Amino acid sequence: MAIDVKSAFQQLATDKRAIQSVKDIAVKKYTTPTVDDIFTVIPNIKGGQQVAAMKGIEYVTTKEDGCGGTSLNPTFPALSQEWNPRRAKIKIKMCYTDFEQYFTQWGLGNGYDVHNLEESDFFDFIVDLTTDAMRKDTTRIVLLGDKDIATQNILNDANKVKFYDIIDKGLISTLQYFKTIPELSDNFVSISQNSAASAALQMTFGEADAFNLFYDLTEEADFDGNQLLSSGKLAANYKKYLRAWQLESSKEQIQKGMPDLIVNGERLAIVKDYDRWRKNDFKAVASPNLTQLPHFALFSAKESLQVGVDSAQALEDLRFEYVGGDDEHIYIKGNYMIDFKMVNPYDFRAAL
Repeated sequence: MAIDVKSAFQQLATDKRAIQSVKDIAVKKYTTPTVDDIFTVIPNIKGGQQVAAMKGIEYVTTKEDGCGGTSLNPTFPALSQEWNPRRAKIKIKMCYTDFEQYFTQWGLGNGYDVHNLEESDFFDFIVDLTTDAMRKDTTRIVLLGDKDIATQNILNDANKVKFYDIIDKGLISTLQYFKTIPELSDNFVSISQNSAASAALQMTFGEADAFNLFYDLTEEADFDGNQLLSSGKLAANYKKYLRAWQLESSKEQIQKGMPDLIVNGERLAIVKDYDRWRKNDFKAVASPNLTQLPHFALFSAKESLQVGVDSAQALEDLRFEYVGGDDEHIYIKGNYMIDFKMVNPYDFRAAL
């Protein structure tokens, strides 16, 4: 995914006295959790490698009726998937002329080194921005990726297809697929706001909506989970509900915040940027004024949510190239194989 970084810098200032140091530039930071915060990263995966899960059986014991009788022939429910890693790419191309009219001389090298941006003071600044973008991109791809997204009419901008169709199915697409499997249908709870008739109603929650939803997902589970994922608006509704209790601890939470949220004994992992990505990039099929699946929650084991990569280090590994000669551009490049699998499709409860 080639990126033109100069446009962002062109918007900073035309007055060359406005920016004297890279320290003058304040960068907005988002709260996206890294991939390994909420998923289990599995390195060295290979295409075609099978991932299989089997559901336990029961009803194998009957009353003894002497010799003979009828033998049981139980079925063993199983579901098989295969890793199909796709190659993701970061490629940024820059030339010193893209920046010289927007920065004072502190930003560029001297003499012939002006061509080699790797020698300039603000190169590290650009690299930090790119590394942070890689982390956000990887989390977004694993959550919302879908190779068929171009045909679903759910993106606001067709130019963004290339940022979402990298892997076969991310977490949300996987859950939507599992919902079509009859034996998994009981694992799902509906979020009424997702199918609301207006944008305002999609964001309107009752006092205990999230509390009841989270309690349902965790209390009704017949497996051992260790993580409840939630979109930001749902988690905010849960926080508000807790603070409404007239307890001394609630007053303290209002003052100090709630850094470590627990739901029915389970860790709540909040993915606030899910809401931002959905709002900015997705529209409902029924209406462009509505958002496609603005909220979600998932209770499962973190170990079941696996991100397969060829190298874990590659997720943040960037290489820099200054070719010289006729090509005097500087390149920032990254490359890795990635896929997502929910390896145990029997042990989860989800709300969509």
